[in-house]
Amino acid sequence: MNRFAYYPGCSLHATAREYDESIRAVAGALGLELSEIDDWCCCGATPAHAIDAESAHVLGDWNLARATANGAGPLLTGCASCYSRLRAAGDELRAHPAAAPAAAQRVGGRIDPDLEVLHVAQLLARPAVREAVAAKVTRPLGGLKIACYYGCLLTRPRGEHAFDDAENPTLLEDLVRLAGGEPVAWPLRLDCCGASLALPEPAIVHDLSGKLLAMAHARGAQAMMVACPLCHANLDMTQPAIAREKKFDFALPVLYVTQVIGLALGIDPRTLGLHRHIVPVKVDALIPAREAKHV
Repeated sequence: MNRFAYYPGCSLHATAREYDESIRAVAGALGLELSEIDDWCCCGATPAHAIDAESAHVLGDWNLARATANGAGPLLTGCASCYSRLRAAGDELRAHPAAAPAAAQRVGGRIDPDLEVLHVAQLLARPAVREAVAAKVTRPLGGLKIACYYGCLLTRPRGEHAFDDAENPTLLEDLVRLAGGEPVAWPLRLDCCGASLALPEPAIVHDLSGKLLAMAHARGAQAMMVACPLCHANLDMTQPAIAREKKFDFALPVLYVTQVIGLALGIDPRTLGLHRHIVPVKVDALIPAREAKHV
């Protein structure tokens, strides 16, 4: 199946627009059709379900109903938080099917109980898509050392349709190898970056994200790869402030998974939104010229 209902979520239309750009660019290169769902709303992100569980369920059900109405196929998202909340909403309805009619009435639309929710990294890891990526690699990453960062939400919730093993995931590392890079072994890839505390408690984010950056650099990473716009904001947007505070003598580029795959596919860095990053992504310096294949 090459058609997907697409849920960008709030960040990908704002602070993480480069992630949206890279998802669309990679999908186009691979012949995947994305149909953005109509009238989507915020998924609730990290705070909603902790503050008001009922409202959080309504937000998830609303988006699942809009995806069902879209009818394009599985629901695809690039945000780890959106993925987690949409998965949780679907899992809740499957666990309590008697509640489905009331949920549908509440959000004004039928919800397909079997609607599959996919993170874009899961899609890229599917055998048919992996084969398509491998066949279209024109600029392999030349052994670029990348620290894959999963963060708190990407491997949750667990269950039948889980992203990967919650304790020892390997999916992102496999995608780095597919792109011609070398995944770095490091122990903090599942630790929290500080999530949504950048504004109310910046010191916490500086401490947590600072530890991640320092460890990735110490293990030889030339870049970090993420699959969450909030993680990217904490590791990229706040990195200059963290570097000043922690006296780091390095700057570590932070790329989205679709930007890494997009570079390997030979997609123009500007089309992938790499010019929007706070920490500069110097592609020609990161990927040896001898590995480049001009198309």
